[in-house]
Formats: sequence, structure tokens, C-alpha cells
Amino acid sequence: MRLRLLKRFDVPSRSDLLVFAGYCAAAAVYIAIGVAYNDFLLSVIVGMAYLVLAVWLVPAAVRRLRR
Repeated sequence: MRLRLLKRFDVPSRSDLLVFAGYCAAAAVYIAIGVAYNDFLLSVIVGMAYLVLAVWLVPAAVRRLRR
């Protein structure tokens, strides 16, 4: 498989950057909680549940409240 150069470099849209910022904020909060409570950081199930809560449910609730 040969790789070829892109003819055009796609710049992320504002909504893409907002989603990326949400993931970065969720990661920062998760790390901060993990520093305070080591058991929280080491639990895979809690980590997956936190990701669903922080990146999916919280923004959905905020969008619903803004309507």
C-alpha cells in the first residue's frame, strides 16, 4: 500500500473542536479525581461509566436545559 500526500488539509470545524475540548476536560477531571482517590482511577468499570456520564449524558442534559 502506497501512501500519498493529501491534496487538501482539512481543518477541524468548530463543533469538532468543541467535542475534542469536552474529551480533554473529561480526561483532566478524571485524572484529578484519580489523584485524590486511587481506587477510582484503577477501576475499569468506573472509568467507562465516567466517560459515558461526562461525555455523553452531561452534554445531552445541558442541551436539553438550554432549549
